[in-house]
Amino acid sequence: MSDVAEYLLRVVMMYLPAMVSNAVPLICRKYLFKNPHPIDFRTNFLDGRRLFGDNKSIEGFISGVVAGTLIGLAYSHYMHSYEWVTYGFLSGVGAMSGDLLNSFVKRRLSMKPGQPFIPFDQISFVIGASILIKASGIDLAVNHELRFADFLTGLLLAGILHPLTNYMAYLAGIKETPL
Repeated sequence: MSDVAEYLLRVVMMYLPAMVSNAVPLICRKYLFKNPHPIDFRTNFLDGRRLFGDNKSIEGFISGVVAGTLIGLAYSHYMHSYEWVTYGFLSGVGAMSGDLLNSFVKRRLSMKPGQPFIPFDQISFVIGASILIKASGIDLAVNHELRFADFLTGLLLAGILHPLTNYMAYLAGIKETPL
């Protein structure tokens, strides 16, 4: 395997818990949670607009975190290191928090739920996961330091993969819009 392919595989491995965390709430909303509970409890911010909106739910946040944790659990089995469970958990929390922050900003800008907010819709979960991974030091605990170049590559990969997976979800009837 070439050095470039190994590097890309390493970055995908580091961000896979966040990527899966970001995708799972949409799938769960379609197939499991028919009446999800808004995470903002329908509360408005100082500007009179909702904090996050109806598309951000308690069930979605929890399912995203659980998904990231399960990826971490799989890694821990394969790598023989239980710190990967924490890595997956923190990746999930970070990804979901980044997505919430993106939604919060969109509401402040009077953007409708589902309205494209390029490039932030594609990368907010990577930013959130990266912040929590680095702030906690869990990347060092699992002996896979998340470097700045890895972060930039993760942003690039998310910027490419996110629209592709969204389009596939649209074709599968899981998502209402292709973006």
